[in-house]
Amino acid sequence: MQYPPLPGAAAAGLVLMATAQVPVATAQVPVATAQVPMAAAQAQPAVQAPITLHYQERPPYSYTAADGQPQGLLVAPAVRALQRAQLPFQWVKTPSQRQLVLIQGSAPTLDCGLGWFRNPEREQLGRFSLPLYQDRPFMALARRDGGWSGARAPAELLADAALPLLVKEGYSYGPLLDGAIAQHPASVRRTSAESAQMARMVEAGRAAWMIIAPEEGEALLSELGTVGAQLQLLTLAGVPDGQQRHLYCNRAVPDAVVERLNRALAER
Repeated sequence: MQYPPLPGAAAAGLVLMATAQVPVATAQVPVATAQVPMAAAQAQPAVQAPITLHYQERPPYSYTAADGQPQGLLVAPAVRALQRAQLPFQWVKTPSQRQLVLIQGSAPTLDCGLGWFRNPEREQLGRFSLPLYQDRPFMALARRDGGWSGARAPAELLADAALPLLVKEGYSYGPLLDGAIAQHPASVRRTSAESAQMARMVEAGRAAWMIIAPEEGEALLSELGTVGAQLQLLTLAGVPDGQQRHLYCNRAVPDAVVERLNRALAER
């Protein structure tokens, strides 16, 4: 299948924009704020305001259930730890790029993004909790008629100009994949779209494949119906165990609060 370059796009570092603009404003989710008992509040470091937990619609990691409450593989351990640590919190549904602005900027509010991968660049701009969850090894999501099958190494795929990779702007896929992507910029197309829209872009032929955790990929194939039927998950040879997902918090969240949270996570 041919994947011609976009008209007017640079040969290296091609950029694809999402079909829908990412809203700047965040969507408030009506959930009750967890209250801290008075005695516990006196015994623990003070928290000036609830921690705002930012999440996305990314089943099975996080999604809004029928009752309006967030649920998912990442939501459950986060809630348990925050309640165990007696830290007040509230949920807000927020696009990933907006999350990075809040976490890596200088906002005085207490903001944490749900399910972020840890890397040195992000550590310089925010702080991470202990892991909430560890993914299974990454896989490739590609068209069934895309011209390849079976396990292939990411570097081999990226070296093939006929198989451009679609990646999400600002995301990390772990040291091995991030390194391979950096070495083949001409084979990479970037987008601000979320995972479901990225899968539709692959199905439409705007790229040959995308990298995805199998937990999310399996949910997407089911969710996308006829579009999902045209796609398949393929093994990436040599890819290590999946990345760990954390709460990624801004510097306004005090060290003492992060320490309380980590102690609660360690008790699992």
